[in-house]
Amino acid sequence: MKYYFLKAFFIFLTASLFFNELHAQKKITPQDIDWKLFLNQHDLIWNKITPDYYAGAIMGNGLLGNNIYKEGDSYKFHIGRVDVTEGRMPADKAQYSNLYHGARLPVGYFLMKPVGSVLSENMRLSLWDATTTGTIITDKGKISFKSYVHAIKDIIILETNTEGGETNFQWDWKALKAISPRYVFGNNDAPQEYLNNPNPDVKIYTEDNYNLSVQNLKGGKTYVVAWQETKKGSIRRIAITISHENTEESAIKKAKETIDNAIKETSSLENSHKQWWHAYYPASFASFGSAKMESFYWIQQYKLGCLTRPDKYIIDLQGPWAMEKTPWPAIWMNLNVQLTYSPLFTANRAEMSEPLWKALNDNLKSLSENVFVDAWKKDAIAMGRTTSYHMYSPLMENGTNKMLYEAGNMTWILLYYYQYCTYLQDKDELLNRFYPLLKKSIAYYEYIREKREDGKYHLPETASPEYSTAKDCNYDLALLQWGLRTLLQINEVYKLNDKKASAWKDFKDNLVDYPTDTEKGFMIGEDVNLTSSHRHYSHLMMIYPLYLINWEQPENRELISKSIAHWQSMTSYLQGYSFTGSSSMYSMTGDGEKAVAQLQKLIDKYIRPNTLYKETGPVIETPLAGAASLQDLYLQAWNDKIRVFSAVPKSWPQASFINFRTEGAFLISASRDNGKTVFIQIESEKGGLCSIQTFMNTDNLDIQKLSGRKVDFSVTDKSSGLLEIKTKKGDIIQITDKTLQIILPKPIKHLKSEQNAYGINSR
Repeated sequence: MKYYFLKAFFIFLTASLFFNELHAQKKITPQDIDWKLFLNQHDLIWNKITPDYYAGAIMGNGLLGNNIYKEGDSYKFHIGRVDVTEGRMPADKAQYSNLYHGARLPVGYFLMKPVGSVLSENMRLSLWDATTTGTIITDKGKISFKSYVHAIKDIIILETNTEGGETNFQWDWKALKAISPRYVFGNNDAPQEYLNNPNPDVKIYTEDNYNLSVQNLKGGKTYVVAWQETKKGSIRRIAITISHENTEESAIKKAKETIDNAIKETSSLENSHKQWWHAYYPASFASFGSAKMESFYWIQQYKLGCLTRPDKYIIDLQGPWAMEKTPWPAIWMNLNVQLTYSPLFTANRAEMSEPLWKALNDNLKSLSENVFVDAWKKDAIAMGRTTSYHMYSPLMENGTNKMLYEAGNMTWILLYYYQYCTYLQDKDELLNRFYPLLKKSIAYYEYIREKREDGKYHLPETASPEYSTAKDCNYDLALLQWGLRTLLQINEVYKLNDKKASAWKDFKDNLVDYPTDTEKGFMIGEDVNLTSSHRHYSHLMMIYPLYLINWEQPENRELISKSIAHWQSMTSYLQGYSFTGSSSMYSMTGDGEKAVAQLQKLIDKYIRPNTLYKETGPVIETPLAGAASLQDLYLQAWNDKIRVFSAVPKSWPQASFINFRTEGAFLISASRDNGKTVFIQIESEKGGLCSIQTFMNTDNLDIQKLSGRKVDFSVTDKSSGLLEIKTKKGDIIQITDKTLQIILPKPIKHLKSEQNAYGINSR
């Protein structure tokens, strides 16, 4: 008996080792996932449709958008186009306001009104197909509908199939007034010049089977909503577009051409739409221990595909779903844009950020004009709080509102440009476009700094966003320190011999220390403590997202802990992004339980049924920042080191991701089982040294290249499984533990009752 037991055990062990060896030879890619099945459990489902913008079915293609929700006894199809703005410049430039002259404008909505009284209704937004379907049952019949915003064509489609008396449901257009939504909201800060020059009234008419809504603007452009309906038995199909051109004639012509093409391509249109979305998702994959957080994460990935494309526009606060009433009809540059773009790089969607970098480089003149001293404009740039697509946003030191003097905004934006360059390892972009911008951004600080008797460089009174002004503002000191270090590093690595290098080093080495309080941690600035609730983490930028002060510096751990605790202890003004920021800070410390707890607060209190977010009006950034914080649980890349599963909570024994991108152009995939990391794959796109913290037992590691060649690596820190691996372009390296069964990255199984957490489902 003992012999047979040992023989069976030997066979099992041999089979296990063979299983491990077999799977160590296969490249893991996101294509391995059954995406349709996986995303189906995260679709948004409604069994009740409410009159709520924040509970509607949102769709978009980076330019056009549609949000389906209720209005009275009708169903509202609220459409928008992201580049429809006032586009004005008053004769007196000093009167210019981005919130009025540059305001994003609402377009309008269609109303689908059933003939009868509604008995029941339902709706489902398929993430995989980016299509909303629904059914409305009335006492007169039934309306089944399907709607999508085409992925690559400027067209919105609504198809209905009706039964009984609902064949003749009403379809009406309501154009919204072309005026800044901030004024409609009730703000009383509109320039009189703007109010004295309203846009002309909209013209609505039918011409040769085209329904047209034509809006001329004082700024010189025209936008046109056009739609055409075709009927075949009980089926009605409505094709809608929004054009935006320099003249009325060209806008009408463009709208008609788009409608004509959509009619011609009826049979193939839906297929090409789905093909784009089916190719979009597999850029990367992740599965999380909480079903609701997993749904939340993938809805954010869907929203990013709705919000922008490499060839479209910067994401503002509303995306393609512009409202008629909101105080925020602009692009906000003191946190919102930065957080909006934060999840793109790890998710391997860096190309989606390109409209922002293009806007900066195409509008260098505006960035220079934002500097308030003429003599500085030759080599300095700046960015005020709000802007439009032209990037004009003067930063005024002596304005009536001192809180608008946010000197660090431009440098903070460039942090994410740096990620774009380094995550793709794009040397040309880094040296020829990013580096000159960072030099100009830091030059602004060189002009405003002052050297005191202590021999240190200090900063004058500037604004710490959302709190107060202060000298030696930590918001600016942290960003300035990061900017100087980055310039020096680039200069050294690429041997640029920049003549300013010695001046940057002197500035960095003699920059005043961060103002701190012995009991409360980091202050707002010199002589200004944090004494009341503060939703922004502007004073903690050196912790996150800059990681200048971090948990791997034992001498700073107490300071980090007390700073976060003091900030979070005053809760009255905390908002959604207060919890995304603190979650990522806790992830940096390795405390996954606290990090997830902060995200749970975000989801429970602030995230709406369609995962949009509201602070008075829609603000797009916070849910997207939540996606970045979820990524931080699984993968962190800062200070030239990649950390795999450094903050996964113990309550999540399984974890998986595929093709998360890091600095150095490495694509990382990994899986975790029973609380232990069992598989890591590194794909090196450009080659180079990969410093990766595995948290695995280095005595048991099996490290292989799929090519079969020897891996050149060393163990830098055995206790944390830190490896340094020399890679060549195209290398695929897999790391496993010889004593553990390999579990490849795959979706975590969630209970059926926990799936489809968003929408309005009262099951």
